[in-house]
Amino acid sequence: MILASPIETPQLLLKTIEPSDVGSRYLAWLSDPEITRFLEVRFTPVRSISDIASFVQSVNASAHSLLLGIFLKEERRHIGNIKLGPVQVDHRRAELGFLIGEKDCWGQGYMSQAIAALSRYGFDRLELEKITSGCYESNVGCAKALLRAGFMQEARIPSHVLFEGRRVASLLFGLDRPAASPTI
Repeated sequence: MILASPIETPQLLLKTIEPSDVGSRYLAWLSDPEITRFLEVRFTPVRSISDIASFVQSVNASAHSLLLGIFLKEERRHIGNIKLGPVQVDHRRAELGFLIGEKDCWGQGYMSQAIAALSRYGFDRLELEKITSGCYESNVGCAKALLRAGFMQEARIPSHVLFEGRRVASLLFGLDRPAASPTI
């Protein structure tokens, strides 16, 4: 799925990732164990820029997933990605996944902005009724970003994933479509 025009927040631009956005920095993110510590991509290492470009092209060609780059508005610097999908059309819901690859941008509130903005887009433009996201219980930053963006923790699944040699819980967060304002 391709975004017609960027989604803006006070500090960010969320836009469809172009081939020119796939380069050595992006590859470095996916090759860094600290960045991929909580990501499933750590199980299938990305070996080249062309691997990333192929992934980006396949998601962009999909009718049910939206992969956006997160760019600092003033610098136009690509700092991470956020993905909505696959969209479950019959259930009017989708899964949200994300990463900030530039470590100097961690803890700045950028991800909460991106999550909130893409969630609004999902509700307003894609007519979703529910958006979910999950994380390992030990991924405190992810949980905080989701909560700040309005998501609620809906479940804790004990011993759900293998993380650093031990079984840990997985957390499920959800956000329902906001109710329409009553008309008077």
